[in-house]
Amino acid sequence: MFKRCKFFLFALMSCLVCLSSVSAHEFIIKPVSMSVEPGTSVPFSIVSAHVFMVSQEMEPADKVEASMIKDDMVTPIKLSSNPTLMTLDGAALCQKPGYSIISGHRKGMIYTKTTQGYKKGSKKKIKNAVSTSKKYEKFCKALIKVGRADDGYGKIINDKLEIVPLTDPADVQINSEMEFKIIYNGTPLSTEVLATYDGFSTNPNTYAYLTKCNDQGVAKVKISHPGTWMVRVQTESEQTGQDCDIHVMRAILVFEVK
Repeated sequence: MFKRCKFFLFALMSCLVCLSSVSAHEFIIKPVSMSVEPGTSVPFSIVSAHVFMVSQEMEPADKVEASMIKDDMVTPIKLSSNPTLMTLDGAALCQKPGYSIISGHRKGMIYTKTTQGYKKGSKKKIKNAVSTSKKYEKFCKALIKVGRADDGYGKIINDKLEIVPLTDPADVQINSEMEFKIIYNGTPLSTEVLATYDGFSTNPNTYAYLTKCNDQGVAKVKISHPGTWMVRVQTESEQTGQDCDIHVMRAILVFEVK
């Protein structure tokens, strides 16, 4: 009976994860298509969301960079603001067969809780601050399969915080596990890993799966449904002599399972 209770509680947590640490919007790259033929231009949107994957606010255009990465070639992508959908939009030209990566970086922005709610800026500069100042920096990668699959899914692009799949998404069967390695400043990181798929829930900050890495920074996520998936991690570091007290980094990986 005790084992059954433990299993039930874990399953409940895995299906409806809603954590206080996910209070800020998630930074997500959402391509129109995740699998295309060579020579295709893939439109995508950068969304800022609590409900996945519908944008709820538009990221500041001057704080966001995007690029297309294939092998050793990095091509910057111009973004345009879309106030109607609250997104930043772009298009990635996928010319060569194999996996390409659309990469995004939301530069660090500092927020402080005050008696009037959260405000942008350091507590050193904001009146009525009631908590520490946190700088939020975010990274996202979206895997695009161009024609046939290759080993490009596992390419490390050297983001400060990065999720690297160790399993080819094209080979994943529903109800099997995918492996991911979490890298922080070039070193494996053992941390909690959240995952969900587009359409799983309309509740804010709700994920389909929760797990934790082993000591080598490797996590296994059970893929329970076909569609567009996102895996998400976060790490925090204390800052000394800086404008912020805590530097929060987040990373998301977007991929498709058929």
